[in-house]
Amino acid sequence: MLRMVRLASALCLGGTLMTACGLPGSDAVTYTEYQLTCCTKADVERIWQPGTTVELHWIVAIASTTKVNPTHKVVIAAVLMGPFSDVTTLKHATGASHAVQGSIITMDDRAPPPPTEVTTFFLPADLPSGYYQLNLKWDFGNGNSAGAGSIVRVGAQ
Repeated sequence: MLRMVRLASALCLGGTLMTACGLPGSDAVTYTEYQLTCCTKADVERIWQPGTTVELHWIVAIASTTKVNPTHKVVIAAVLMGPFSDVTTLKHATGASHAVQGSIITMDDRAPPPPTEVTTFFLPADLPSGYYQLNLKWDFGNGNSAGAGSIVRVGAQ
């Protein structure tokens, strides 16, 4: 009888320690996570004109996740780097003579963002023509981030 009590106590203690140490249980908390991905195809395939305002239209994605982002804050930054004479040069070059910062987006990944979220670039009138690297960075806090890029063309028509 004493042996059964010890076994039951040991099993109970083991389960308590596993739960206390944060191992996932069968009832892991899930929430709807909202994400923004860049951008509509038309945004990057057209020629961007110096002296104009360009908008990148973000696409909203929804997922159910158990991932825990302690802050739930996401900051999205976009910068245009160039110019380069052609795509091959852009892919192998380091550094650029011009950088144009786009507007910053800050969101909570638990709240639906506006369906028409945009990043705005104010292109200087003297921005040289050429190919530019569009660099995108998602900062999730606590040292976690993701990046992506695209190529856009700037030039007079």
